[in-house]
Amino acid sequence: MFYDKSKIGESIKLQRIAKGWTQSQLSERSGIGLRSIQRIENGEVNARSYTLAKLQEQLDIRFDETHTIAINQTTDFAKRSFTNWRTSKIALSYVTGFIIAIISGSFLVNSATFPETHFELFVFLCSLAIIYSVLLLYIWRKSK
Repeated sequence: MFYDKSKIGESIKLQRIAKGWTQSQLSERSGIGLRSIQRIENGEVNARSYTLAKLQEQLDIRFDETHTIAINQTTDFAKRSFTNWRTSKIALSYVTGFIIAIISGSFLVNSATFPETHFELFVFLCSLAIIYSVLLLYIWRKSK
């Protein structure tokens, strides 16, 4: 069980202000570093249980279920689906490259007049590289 760091930070800040204390005063009374209190209040870090216990003690507050978020450990199903998703994209990337290589190779072998110059071959290969790059960008784009 992890605490929602933004809600905890907001609660600590509100209670500290309600008592009329500065962050420095809370730091001195609780024995927790000033920078740690600043980070906790800004919601930048998940405070350790010892730190939260000290702050609760000094501020006379208790955190309940509304301040916590149950973060379940990643299930085997989620791990497998991510692995399958990634594996399928890797396989699709290889298959796409293989198909482009086969098609372009068969085109070059069966064409009697193409390429006439090295420049034509270079342009052809660059075009294939661009097409493959665009396909890879499409395959690996971030899904929203």
